[in-house]
Amino acid sequence: MIIQDYLKGKLGFKGLVISDALNMKAVSEKYGKGEVAVKAFEAGCDILVYSENVGEAIQAIKKKVENGAISEKEINERCLKILKLKEKSFIKPVKGKAYTKGERDWACYQTFEKSTALLKNEKNQLPLGDLSKKILHISIGSIPEEFNAFSDEYAPVTHVNYSFKDIESGTFNPKTEGYATVIVTVHATTVRPKDQFGMPGNLNTVFQQLPVGTDNTVVVFGNPLALSKNYDLSKVHSVIVAYENNRYVQNRVAQMLFGAIPFSGRLSTAVSSAFRKGAGLDTKTNGRLKFSQPEEVGVDPKKLEEIDQIVEKAIAEKAFPGCQIVAAVDGKLFFRKNYGTHQYNNRKVENDDIYDIASITKVAASTTALMKLQSEGKFSLDKKLSEYLPDLTTGYPMGNLKLREMMSHQAGLKAWIPFYKYTLVDGNLNPAWYVKSASGSGYNKVADHIYLKSQYADTIKKTILSQPLGTKKYLYSDLGYYFVKDIIEQESGKKLDVFLYNEVYAKMGLHHTLFNPNGSVNPDKIAATEDDKIFRKQLIKGYVHDPGAAMIGGVGGHAGLFSNATELAAIMQLFLNKGNYGGVQILDPKVVTEYTRVQFSGNRRGAGFDKPVLGTGGGTCDESASFESFGHSGFTGTLAWADPKNGLNYVFLSNRVYPDAENKKLISMGTRTQIQKVLNEALKGKK
Repeated sequence: MIIQDYLKGKLGFKGLVISDALNMKAVSEKYGKGEVAVKAFEAGCDILVYSENVGEAIQAIKKKVENGAISEKEINERCLKILKLKEKSFIKPVKGKAYTKGERDWACYQTFEKSTALLKNEKNQLPLGDLSKKILHISIGSIPEEFNAFSDEYAPVTHVNYSFKDIESGTFNPKTEGYATVIVTVHATTVRPKDQFGMPGNLNTVFQQLPVGTDNTVVVFGNPLALSKNYDLSKVHSVIVAYENNRYVQNRVAQMLFGAIPFSGRLSTAVSSAFRKGAGLDTKTNGRLKFSQPEEVGVDPKKLEEIDQIVEKAIAEKAFPGCQIVAAVDGKLFFRKNYGTHQYNNRKVENDDIYDIASITKVAASTTALMKLQSEGKFSLDKKLSEYLPDLTTGYPMGNLKLREMMSHQAGLKAWIPFYKYTLVDGNLNPAWYVKSASGSGYNKVADHIYLKSQYADTIKKTILSQPLGTKKYLYSDLGYYFVKDIIEQESGKKLDVFLYNEVYAKMGLHHTLFNPNGSVNPDKIAATEDDKIFRKQLIKGYVHDPGAAMIGGVGGHAGLFSNATELAAIMQLFLNKGNYGGVQILDPKVVTEYTRVQFSGNRRGAGFDKPVLGTGGGTCDESASFESFGHSGFTGTLAWADPKNGLNYVFLSNRVYPDAENKKLISMGTRTQIQKVLNEALKGKK
């Protein structure tokens, strides 16, 4: 016998042997409810599970002892093992390691990362790459909230749900027109064979009704043996078995579909002729951010509690009402937390809220667009402004400036011009330029009930061109970016926001990163910036804070982009990945390297990007950041920074200008850089 001869004999096992459930019909009906317990005991089991007639089983074993078939010594030895275990567990317990919730969660996540199996993957459609086409998710059974939530982190997925009753009654009729990808998830109610593995009847009709011409994926959240039924999977290109239906596995499968986690699981048993034991396909990660936790990357969670203290102190001092913080290392997001409220004592900050990221627009929008154009051979930093915009710049000294000089703030341009002041009369909006209502291209909307004649954008550019140039040394300036926008639109043939969406953001799956969010985003999800009492004289919310960008319609080369910390971290990861995200090569790696390095001696700046202070480090970033690092900050209280040396990707978003832009406490307290220091210290202590 296996237990007596091999386990206890050859292997010398001294512990307790526990039987399988003795109430299984296959054995209880064959041997009888009492006799099956005797058979299990004689086989070597010490504890008998689910004996259907305990009294009868005891009497049967007792009779075996009395007639000598089972020795009293064996009974005593087995009882002693149980008594010793009780003593160890209850009377003299040995104190074991106490695992934290994070450690327990990580163990659960690892289990499903390693076990979930990709059984079919025609055309290598998984993991999903370019996300610019529409995705439909159809869930069968319970609504998978965790799966839905983490799918939505990666792309704007449409979710529909059908109950088992819907499927069984034949009312399954999803509208699939216009979708390129269809994902069907089936959520079992049990794993037990006698209950049909918790799967609905008539499920085959779901698979047969999948559209032709779309990439179709089926995920079974339940017992893989459910696939032993003769399902027609001819229209299904990818099949995934996820073993169970809980929040841990839903989380991981969503991330696997989008490529943040690779598939590596194998079937532990054969389920059909098509899916044999050991079946399973491997994939690789495709560079998307993985939603993880400190335990995976070896960071001490206790160390990260210092961030709570820093932020809570800043909020208490009214440095800002609330913020979002995201940190990832090597593409694994291990810290994501929101603090405070949109405005003081109102709506709490949430992951999908968006902020005006101010001058981070320079890298997340304009610089990214230029890198895309340069990757396609349509732009060069070494050309002069006049080579791109001859009609606009002819006769002006600024036309001779090279784009590399402008992008690295080495062009001798003024730091800033308060254009809005030229449109005020006695502190009020000049009616010669502004109206309260308008439509069409003749006016740019500046704020609620404020429209500015669009031709004023030409006045702004002529004002910049007419300024005398200073010495070509480092001086931070927004002014060149008014022309960068024109170059991008001219060379791409599209408006800046449209070009970025089509060529970058949509492909990455970004759907919370956009210009002019009013009208397309729930107002409750937009953090207010300043209560402007000087120019627009209203609460600025969903309109760009920067006056110059507002005057040209909210889409500026230097400001105007809104985003949340998670999606901004994805953009920074694009740069860390040398232009690749989700397996899609969006930017040329050589171009990313060129733009993120220092451009001129004595000037720390990259092309568009900020860098640590030369020689000493620090500056916009903390001194702990390496000289290879790059990023940008924003006037509204934002910072995005990436460090190729240790892999840290750090984003901080706040609205420190609420209610007043003169509030400099965020800067004087050094909140952003203090947090960055904690993160770098935490990574040094990686286990």
